[in-house]
Amino acid sequence: MWNYYEGKSILVTGGSGFLGTAIVHRLLTTTSVSRIYLICRGGTEKLRARWREWLPQGTADAMCDPSRLIVLDGDILVPNLGLSEPELEAIRNTTNIIIHAASSINLAAPLKRLHGPVIEATETVANIALTCKMLDRFVYVSTAYSNTYLYPHSEDVDLKIDEEFYTLPSGCDALDELHEVREFGTSTAYEAEDFPWSYAYAKHLTERLLLHRFRECSEKLMILRPAIIGAAQSLPFPGYNMPMSSPPTMFTAALLLYPWRYMGAATRMDQPDLDVTSDEVPVDVVADRLLCHLAVGTTGCVHAVSGIRARRRISTWLQSVMKLRRIPWDVKPKWIKENWKSRKQDRLCRLYTIMGSSFNFLENKTVAVYENLSEKERMGLQLFKNIDTENHCSARDSDIRYVMDYFARKSWLAWLLVMLFYFTFGKTSQTHRYAKL
Repeated sequence: MWNYYEGKSILVTGGSGFLGTAIVHRLLTTTSVSRIYLICRGGTEKLRARWREWLPQGTADAMCDPSRLIVLDGDILVPNLGLSEPELEAIRNTTNIIIHAASSINLAAPLKRLHGPVIEATETVANIALTCKMLDRFVYVSTAYSNTYLYPHSEDVDLKIDEEFYTLPSGCDALDELHEVREFGTSTAYEAEDFPWSYAYAKHLTERLLLHRFRECSEKLMILRPAIIGAAQSLPFPGYNMPMSSPPTMFTAALLLYPWRYMGAATRMDQPDLDVTSDEVPVDVVADRLLCHLAVGTTGCVHAVSGIRARRRISTWLQSVMKLRRIPWDVKPKWIKENWKSRKQDRLCRLYTIMGSSFNFLENKTVAVYENLSEKERMGLQLFKNIDTENHCSARDSDIRYVMDYFARKSWLAWLLVMLFYFTFGKTSQTHRYAKL
């Protein structure tokens, strides 16, 4: 399988980010790619500094080897990615694969703020891709939650979502929606549907725009839909994480600092403690699913999820979080039968809107691919979640502390709670963090 990448030239956006770093590391350490073009604001020094913060120094320095990694000082938010004409020509003449992983994941941002980093940036990258003379594949990293608008339309409390493109009930044209978003910062389709966040709609619209852009070469397009991306189970090392880009780490830190006993959360389930689930998938599973499906020629949509086999009850996850809590009372959800955007919810639950719901993201394409791989090809491949989720929170206390300190800089109450209850929590040096390697 990995032989597919031999001699390939690959452009990666978002390569300095949480998922992008895992993808680039896997390509550089496992495959014989000829070169990777990586777009990074600030160039090589900025990239090296970021990687040294979250990777062992030796790993970060080895990945920056200029013989295979070509770092381009660019920006996905400006025309032509901010690249010079010679740089663009090199990409157009040599690139075989483009992996567009750069994106905002701000769940609180309105659509008009996500329009640039999610929709327009993808339009820019796709337009460049379609001018590449040797392009074999284009991969877009979307989200499994792009189709969660289906939840309010269904009577199922555990909604099944397949690896396919879903059209909005309004039947609006993607290009018309793009024009509306550019003009007004919203669209008729978005206002008509009940997406949990504008982020989910932005991803949904972007997927449909890519379908239009690649309508004459659809065999080149693959859209990867990860669930909630969490810390790695194995690669680049066990527990690899970038806390501010990891929703589970952010939410865990917020719960540990939550000052009250009860947290109002909307649900339509009769037994939410038993039926509400959370799909957190390790970042290395996402990276390996992307690269594996790319290698075997999968087209269309692919879910990178824990799935019904390995997702977990929200009640189980909350119990593991409460084991870390030092404020002398636990936080318990107070379930209310309301719409998931109800103002009766706690502020934190209004942000993590899906907390009281459950999704069954199908992963049949990955199961089929895995069954067709040889034993040798399966060796070391991270296609499925297999970590002990019960102890996963306690294993990343230094990452949780990193987020706590961020909250403490923003809020006097968070600062006070950290000083009173968490002064020594997560005080793990990077030397200790990497001691297992």
